[in-house]
Amino acid sequence: MRVHDFDLKLLRTFRAIVEAGGVVGAQLTLNVSQSTLSTQLADLEKRLGFRVCYRGRSGFALTTAGQQIYDACQDLFSAADRFQNTAASISGELRGVLRLGIVDAMITNRAWDLSAIIGEFNDRAKKTVIEVYTDSPGNMERLVIEGARDVTIAGAFTRKTTGIVYIPLFNEQHALFCSNEHVLAGREAVEIAELKRYAFVARRYLHRYDLERVGHVSSGAVVEEIESQALLIQSGRFIGYLPVHYGETIPSLTRVTTRESVEYYSPFYLLHKNNAEENLLIRNFINRVREAKILKSKEYPQSIQPLESVIRKKRR
Repeated sequence: MRVHDFDLKLLRTFRAIVEAGGVVGAQLTLNVSQSTLSTQLADLEKRLGFRVCYRGRSGFALTTAGQQIYDACQDLFSAADRFQNTAASISGELRGVLRLGIVDAMITNRAWDLSAIIGEFNDRAKKTVIEVYTDSPGNMERLVIEGARDVTIAGAFTRKTTGIVYIPLFNEQHALFCSNEHVLAGREAVEIAELKRYAFVARRYLHRYDLERVGHVSSGAVVEEIESQALLIQSGRFIGYLPVHYGETIPSLTRVTTRESVEYYSPFYLLHKNNAEENLLIRNFINRVREAKILKSKEYPQSIQPLESVIRKKRR
């Protein structure tokens, strides 16, 4: 099938429907009626010559061919975004799409203010569309290599991946938390060996490392995101690690005080693909990140610490 502008419009609609979980969800996202979306799906299937999804009272589901078309759409539109960014770099204009991947719970990190960084970047690149994704650190390197993310910001990288540049940013303090209703709440000098008695919730990408720190053999629960972890800790049935700047903002949680410290610092990095700084848009964002200073938090003065590293800055 030769792809025309009309086909691209249909493919964008199809992608939006898939990501919204069906026609009803996409109706709100695209501000288009259900009947129009259904007609566009039918037009796409007619152009392709096969069915891409099942829809009706039983719900929405992709066919095998539809999943392949959706995956191809992701490649197609990512390539289009890269072309737009490259063309903007050649012309010297800050416009295009910046795809930023971050971990959750960064909004409470007031000592390293990502929202301010994004604001400064937006002031310089007002014609840029910023797409922000909350990703698991376990997937971030793959997303950068595949070109699905231009830059990502996260910690917990135990080894470096070839083809990726890691720019050191700061150290984030993590401490053990429990619910105010937990038997450990309010106690001091808890023995590390005693922690084995209590169910432990760990993030999947830090699973083994967190367990080893507290002497646990296995976890009672596993999560992908920090908010999910805090929710389980708040239930009073689990203990687990949280970033201090996040955990301390939840009134129903308290830090577990052990005789020997089990707290640790997780180094955070900005990741981008090799040679990505040749792209004017990406380079501008990276420079805004490099210029960001670590501020002293009055509430949690030790929650963020600088990484000792000299960073050479590439000027725009």
